[in-house]
Amino acid sequence: MSMIDIRSILRIIPQPASRHNTVWRYSGAVLVTLGFIAARWLLGHAIDDGVPFATLFIPIALSAFHGGLGPGIVSVLVTMVLTDYLLIPPVYTLGFPDTKALVATLMFAISGLLISALGEASRNAVFQASSEAEVSRTVRQQLLANEERLRIIERVVAGGVWEWDIVKDNVYWSDGYRRLYDYPLDETPSREKWEMSLLPEDRDRIVGQLEELLREKLHNWSVEHRARTASGRIRWIATQGQVFYDSSGKPKRMVGMNLDITARRLAQDASRENEARAHLA
Repeated sequence: MSMIDIRSILRIIPQPASRHNTVWRYSGAVLVTLGFIAARWLLGHAIDDGVPFATLFIPIALSAFHGGLGPGIVSVLVTMVLTDYLLIPPVYTLGFPDTKALVATLMFAISGLLISALGEASRNAVFQASSEAEVSRTVRQQLLANEERLRIIERVVAGGVWEWDIVKDNVYWSDGYRRLYDYPLDETPSREKWEMSLLPEDRDRIVGQLEELLREKLHNWSVEHRARTASGRIRWIATQGQVFYDSSGKPKRMVGMNLDITARRLAQDASRENEARAHLA
């Protein structure tokens, strides 16, 4: 059931916690039942089909679904009394003229109680579905908000988030990570592509540090290195990561963030060159 359908139903179902709604639930059951009995009484003047209870399950079902088990039982009791008084001969008297009328009334009462219980269950199911749908909607909104915050942060810091499922060797890259490495946003991530982005003169050192990190069961990884992007540009990358281990001490997953520090490293190199020239002068 969609969220729109649930909300449409909830508009006509009173909440059980409110005293005002309790009055409305029970009074609604009585009014609906009286309306159906009146209609059946008027119909009886034109057509006497001999089965006065046939259409009177409807107000019980409506009362139970609208108000719950209590209003459903009230509808059963009101229907039994008024049907006996208005519809079962001799009319305008209370009491059962024969065993057949008594058995029919008892069967109606039992059926009405079952319908009331089913109506209560259906009502609770609607409220439960509403609660679950509301939670799901809230979670989706929170996820979308978090994703938007992440995109803003990545633009501000010129970086991207990554995650490595070490057990399955699956890799996740955020959009900011792909932009950092000049990949298209639909680029499929992999650990091999990350390794190939490392410059050959840095690759053995960086991969070796990562292997030592996992071998020594360390948690935090911080390294600066050069990378060649998909468009051929060389960038300096600062990597901050953290490793998570399972209960047996085996590495499970690793998450982190890569930042573009090219401007800072170029400024540092230029500063060192100027200092070197100053010493030679």
